Amino acid sequence: MSSNKSTSAESDGPILNTPTPRVNDCAVAKVIQSPTPPPADDAFAARAEVADWDGVLTPVPLPEHAGRLRSRFTSAVAALKQGAAAPRDAHRINWLLAHPEMIGVAAPLADLQKAYAGEQAKLAAAIRLDSRLAPAMLDGNGVNERVFIRGNHKTPGDIAPRRLLTALVGSEEIATDHGSGRLELAKQITDPAVNPFFTRVFVNRVWHHMFGRGIVGSVDNFGVLGEAPTHPELLDHLATQFAQDGYSLKRLIRQIALTEVYQRSSRPSADAVKIDPANILLQHARVRRLEGEAIRDAILSVSGRLDATSFGPSIPVFLTEFQQGRGRPGSGPLDGAGRRSIYLASRRNFLSSFLLAFDTPTPFSTVGRRSVSNVPAQALILLNDPFVHQQAEFWAKRTLAEPGDLTQRVQRMYLAAYGRGAAETEMSACRDFLGDANDTAAWTALAHVLINGKEFTFIE
Repeated sequence: MSSNKSTSAESDGPILNTPTPRVNDCAVAKVIQSPTPPPADDAFAARAEVADWDGVLTPVPLPEHAGRLRSRFTSAVAALKQGAAAPRDAHRINWLLAHPEMIGVAAPLADLQKAYAGEQAKLAAAIRLDSRLAPAMLDGNGVNERVFIRGNHKTPGDIAPRRLLTALVGSEEIATDHGSGRLELAKQITDPAVNPFFTRVFVNRVWHHMFGRGIVGSVDNFGVLGEAPTHPELLDHLATQFAQDGYSLKRLIRQIALTEVYQRSSRPSADAVKIDPANILLQHARVRRLEGEAIRDAILSVSGRLDATSFGPSIPVFLTEFQQGRGRPGSGPLDGAGRRSIYLASRRNFLSSFLLAFDTPTPFSTVGRRSVSNVPAQALILLNDPFVHQQAEFWAKRTLAEPGDLTQRVQRMYLAAYGRGAAETEMSACRDFLGDANDTAAWTALAHVLINGKEFTFIE
């Protein structure tokens, strides 16, 4: 077997930003299977089947082809100088810049090469490297998949048409005249007339976060195995109103927050405890512990270190010396740069110890209802965590820097921590504890005590 190779003055590789030499620019032009070498083919040596600028393969004498390339190159330089867009065959012209010998370099052509490279560099410098546009994918055509028997792709079953749950829309496939049908599916999911669960599930989750328990206690399960709603008519009313308000979350929260039941005290009557010990009927407000993120943010808020700026990059989590393992990232600042907890970076194996102590879920799956524990680790981390000690000291220094006497300062601290002023017995205890009104260590200890109070982490 032998082969003849003909040098081609073009390449279909990617566009080059600079005239960098390339390798393997020649292509196999002819393969002959024979026990003996083929005879010399003078005609083939003088001609080659090359692709023109439109991709059409045509036998062209090499000298003629070189002339075409010189002409095309000259036109491209002129277009760039006039501010026209780069030609669609720019990758071929870039190839010529790397192999000028293919078309014969004369002095005028060498000048054109420099001019083209200069104009190309100007265009490259004008390209914006940053963009606020989000990457997107165009919707393609829809394809129905088969059911895999027992999950095995090698045993395909019947075709499953693209549609919402059969219990809601029947067996009819999504009606669409173009695209995959995703838009139509999204409309069905959010249409209360088609899917009554969407608005009810959404409203129930908001109620859960505001009251500590949803109208349906199993927020992730509205099926027959889930809990029945305690107030089904209320759930239907809120879901209907939510849809009529254009799915406005702000209006829904405002509507619930202005109700009398949301503003009730957490202190139940004696009869209520006997009749409804689980408070299913909402006779009084539930005492609820803040979530771990809210506790951390509250500590930053009272210390004056909270950065409430919206958006921006995530902040690496502060890692203790005990948090070791493969893939350990760099540790972030102790206070997370003062950013709200929502901006802390989330790495599954290196999460914040502070947040984990207060039942912040690991990011393995969605969690509609968090577990709420009461374990010694929570008291210990508020007592010993260096973040808490740091913020207590910041709070003390900020308090001492503000005007006022000892009583006024203590009252401000109680108001910031608990939303109320200090009682007389509390004020008397603070005076005895502080002694010197300007002792930073004493004020730091007082700030630490207030953070460890139950009122700081629980909502009544």
